[in-house]
Amino acid sequence: MSTEQNIQTIQRAYAAFSRGDISVTLEILSDDILWITPGNSPAAGERRGKQEVAGFFQTIDEMWEFLAFEPREFIASGDRVVALGRYDARSRQTGRTAASHWAMVFTFRDGKVIHFQEYTDTSTLEAALVAAAGA
Repeated sequence: MSTEQNIQTIQRAYAAFSRGDISVTLEILSDDILWITPGNSPAAGERRGKQEVAGFFQTIDEMWEFLAFEPREFIASGDRVVALGRYDARSRQTGRTAASHWAMVFTFRDGKVIHFQEYTDTSTLEAALVAAAGA
C-alpha cells in the first residue's frame, strides 16, 4: 500500500473509534499485532493479537469517557504512519479529567498494522484516575 493509503486507513480507524465502532479498528490489525501503550494504568502495557487489543479497547471504555479525541496531523514514510493529536477524557471512576497531546505510531505490513505504540503524558492520565484528597 502507498503511504497515502496507509494514512487513509488510520484516518478511517480514528473515525470509527470516535463513533464507538471498534470493529473497524480491529479489522485493520494483523493477527499478530503488537500493541504498546505507556503508563501504569490497567490500560497500559503490551498486548499481542487482536483479542488482546479488543480487551484494551474494552478497558479504555470502562475507564474513560472521551470528551474530545482529535487526530490533527499525519506523517507517513514507507510502512510507517505517525498520527499527532490530543484528547480530553473524564475518568468514569473518579470524575476527574485529563488532557494530553499524543503521538501514535503505526507500522504496516501487507496492508495491515503489525505494530502500534502510543506516546502521551501518562502522569496526567494517572492523576485523573486517583480520587482527590479528602473526597
